Amino acid sequence: MTEAEIDALLAREPADLAGLIMKGDSRLRAGDERSATTFYRAALRAAEALGAIPADLAEDLRRAETLVAKAGGNYRAHLEAWLATAGLSPATVSDRFRRSIEILLGERSATLAKQRPSVFYFDGLPQIEYYEREAFGWLAALEAETDRIREELVAVLADEQGVTPYVRPDPNRPHHDFHGLLNNPSWSAFYLIEDGELHEANAARCPRTMKALEAVPLCRMPGWTPSVLFSLLRPGARIPPHNGMLNTRLIGHLGLIVPPGCALRTGETTRAWEEGKTLVFDDSIEHEAWNRSDRLRAILLFDIWRPELIEAERAAVSAMFQAIDAYRSA
Repeated sequence: MTEAEIDALLAREPADLAGLIMKGDSRLRAGDERSATTFYRAALRAAEALGAIPADLAEDLRRAETLVAKAGGNYRAHLEAWLATAGLSPATVSDRFRRSIEILLGERSATLAKQRPSVFYFDGLPQIEYYEREAFGWLAALEAETDRIREELVAVLADEQGVTPYVRPDPNRPHHDFHGLLNNPSWSAFYLIEDGELHEANAARCPRTMKALEAVPLCRMPGWTPSVLFSLLRPGARIPPHNGMLNTRLIGHLGLIVPPGCALRTGETTRAWEEGKTLVFDDSIEHEAWNRSDRLRAILLFDIWRPELIEAERAAVSAMFQAIDAYRSA
């Protein structure tokens, strides 16, 4: 089968064992070990869920297991070498960063409470659902620009050029339809910055918004963060419970268009957005959102560093993610 045929198969049957293994093999032949490993792992999880392993796939699954273990060893060696080159050794990093690397490599279990990030867990941070506004001296200046930011949003909404579904597929990762939101415009985004990359055409349409963000301590990790966007939740839409990818950042939501019946639950606490006010929360804690009105809900979404991380820890986390990117691109 060609890779396009495999992709079509997995779009129909995301847990198809043979398809997942073939996709992993295809990615491995292309030299993308990281992508291949995600498909092999997905195949192993699917096989475990089945219980009885099909006899004709038993050898392929053993091969996938071996390749996953080998990739794990390669990943460990790469991270250690990269961090050493950046001057980060067990003797120079904080204890909680060292524990976080051990968790990432599967050598230590995370003592998780509310925080359950999908990619990286930084050990020893407080479990706070929402941060109160007094913790952020820059908030007042940002909120003072709400009317100008909203004007730029309204201009974007006039033609919606550049607006895309928030959940989009990645051809190099196993197919996952997030509760029916894959390619679904019910939850849409207009990105100014996405995964650390400036969307120049979009940003050019929103100069006041970009100016207002200059004083915000955005979480900057090239290739990963920040993301700054107008997040649009259509009438009647709901974002199901989920967890963000890491707990070293916080998410800010500045309310721009907020009809009654719209709210955000983080952990055990539900708060409603207010126009001109910002909610700051830890998205590594399970959260969900809804719009029970008959109008659009729109916010400015951005991510910032957690205030508890000292500068050396922020630099260490950024270096670690650069190492992950270098391993993926290699």
